[in-house]
Amino acid sequence: MTEASADSQRRFDLKALRDVVQAELAAAGLPVAPGDGPAGTAGAVVVVDVPDLRGVLVGWSEHAVLMDAAKDAWFEDPHREGEECAAFERLLSTIGEAMSTAMRIILTAAGMEVSVTDNDYAPHELLVTRRIVPSVWRARRDAQFTRRYESMGTAWNARNAAECSKPDCEHHHPKKNEAGTLP
Repeated sequence: MTEASADSQRRFDLKALRDVVQAELAAAGLPVAPGDGPAGTAGAVVVVDVPDLRGVLVGWSEHAVLMDAAKDAWFEDPHREGEECAAFERLLSTIGEAMSTAMRIILTAAGMEVSVTDNDYAPHELLVTRRIVPSVWRARRDAQFTRRYESMGTAWNARNAAECSKPDCEHHHPKKNEAGTLP
């Protein structure tokens, strides 16, 4: 496999992991903002770590109302020496830390391998590198889908067999082998 095709496959795998991470956070009730969404979108932001391709980056974006007020305060105090700027920095840091902790706990419980990044510009950013086990809700939903699919197939085959006018039709009336089971 060439390096370009390996990178392409890695990007594909990470995009699938990104979708899983977004689904897990949404299932927990958190708003999930698209990584390339419009400015001002609040919630969990999940993006593929490009260009490093180490995993999926997870961060938190505060609502535009809060961010606009903070930016106004910073604009009025460019050296950020005043009490109002300090209060906004404490609030934003507390929100970032709380949401990072909550998302890390949620994603770990959902079977993900999660660590923190060493990004000075995003100190509360998480890195999800892989899914260790399927989450409980996803495993249950997938098993339920499989049961329903098989049940529908059985019902459909029984209906078609009942409506088939040819008793020797092997498609609707398969013959049993010597053990008494269907081939």
